[in-house]
Amino acid sequence: MGTELTGVFWFNVGAFAFGLILAITSFNYYKKLGRTRTGVYWAIGCIASCLLVMNGVIKFVDMMDEHMKKEAFALLEETYEDRGDPNNESFKNLELVVNPEKIKRFTAYDIYAANFNKQYTYKGKVEITIKNKKGKKVFTHVTEAITIKPGEKKVIKNVNYDTWHPGYSWKWLGELKK
Repeated sequence: MGTELTGVFWFNVGAFAFGLILAITSFNYYKKLGRTRTGVYWAIGCIASCLLVMNGVIKFVDMMDEHMKKEAFALLEETYEDRGDPNNESFKNLELVVNPEKIKRFTAYDIYAANFNKQYTYKGKVEITIKNKKGKKVFTHVTEAITIKPGEKKVIKNVNYDTWHPGYSWKWLGELKK
């Protein structure tokens, strides 16, 4: 969360700096025309507009990320209903979804995991194999060590790759403990 706030801070600093440049330019223009009050209004408007537009873009991106997260968590629920074992504590109650998101020059593979066990915590890593349309292995990624408590759903750090591929499989490399 700290890096997100730092990014938002620097985007706002950039928007403020751009707004300040526009404000100074417009103020000087109206001052030369002898309309200083209008120049002040334009200067304030420039700064406010730049900050509003930048924060609107940031809010839109955050809303899209939250929407993708909700969809992924709903898909985790669906796959658990299909494959899970609610009567036993086991690896069958661990689910994972990989959502490829095409960005201009690369693809971000967003990883979501859930532990539907009631008592057991998962500690370990996940090996994710990305596959092409023919089902052939393109690359394998092993996540950092993670801990997923009973009933917890979480976003795992994404993986970036140069091309988009639709298929994947995964393997849990850890243990369930009480």
